[in-house]
Amino acid sequence: MEAVGNAAEIIAHCSKIEEILKTKSYIECGWPAWGAIPYLSRQFEGRIKIVQLVRHPVPVACSWVSHRAFCPPLIPGYSFQEKILASPFDPGSSFPQYREKWDSMNPFEKALFFWAEVNNLGLKLEEETDTPWLQVRFEDLFHGNALLDLINFLGLTVPKNREEPLRTMKDKFHYVCDSWWNPLDIQKYPDIMELAARLGYDPLNIDEERLRRRYYPFL
Repeated sequence: MEAVGNAAEIIAHCSKIEEILKTKSYIECGWPAWGAIPYLSRQFEGRIKIVQLVRHPVPVACSWVSHRAFCPPLIPGYSFQEKILASPFDPGSSFPQYREKWDSMNPFEKALFFWAEVNNLGLKLEEETDTPWLQVRFEDLFHGNALLDLINFLGLTVPKNREEPLRTMKDKFHYVCDSWWNPLDIQKYPDIMELAARLGYDPLNIDEERLRRRYYPFL
């Protein structure tokens, strides 16, 4: 993160949020927001709630690779750069031990690292803040009671005739990977396995055939 530039952008964005809050509620979504959570919690103290959306690490890693995260450029020699979302060399990384093996890790394994880095930060921030916090499993939004828990947490109401459509899953960004790796390679990373278990997942509960059909339909 470029601290100076991003700080100015965050401050300007918060000013816009303040204007919106004068007349209505505001929801900020998207994975880039996690880096600003400590600042947002202070800036909107008493007026903010945080929802941490978690998902099984393997499909998350597959999804990031389908967006070419951690993948070398398709055309060597051109100015395209590898999309490195985070690395163990970043200041404050929770998993600096990955530095030694980073160069030998494939994009799928690096995406697993990114999943671990973000979700571990979420657990740490939850412990350190008094801000109301709800952890929601992606899978339970569509096959459990998490949707109602989320609605209640946010203080929202939904007409009865709208409950069913909210449970419809739509994949708007159907990208695929240009290579495939063994999802069970997650076993090579015990700390990621342990973190997945802390979030309520069996890291080896993987439907590889279904994942391959979704992310690598070329086999």
